[in-house]
Amino acid sequence: MTMDRSSLEQQKRLVHKFIDLSWNQGRLQLAHYLLAKDFVYQVSLHDHPLNYGQMVELVQQIRAAMDDFSITVESLLAEGNQVVSQSTFSGTIRRPLFGFTPSDKLVALTAVTFWQLKRGVIQSAHTIIDTADLHHQYQRIQAVS
Repeated sequence: MTMDRSSLEQQKRLVHKFIDLSWNQGRLQLAHYLLAKDFVYQVSLHDHPLNYGQMVELVQQIRAAMDDFSITVESLLAEGNQVVSQSTFSGTIRRPLFGFTPSDKLVALTAVTFWQLKRGVIQSAHTIIDTADLHHQYQRIQAVS
């Protein structure tokens, strides 16, 4: 299916808005309106796909452990019903998270997310996080501490 440039730009804006509302602002109730009812989220940190409720728990868990957490969208590409985002996740782990102990050092990692859209809403997202880089950063932080 061929989409015109304005439709592709609209899809990229929708994804960017979702990232900002959910992850950066924690406005999860409002972000929910941008998603399909059967939305599925897959992230490389988990073995199984998450429904929206489970994704909300993940976002809240991360935001609670990293009160300065943010996602900076570096680039968005769109073709057909798919948007790909390259982002930088950053924050300071102030409370235990995924086996990492608290630190006063900022960590930043790269992630790529493949978003599927249909009828003006987000159907699914699959995020691949560079966890190896996160582990290397954390080893350096622990060595300095």
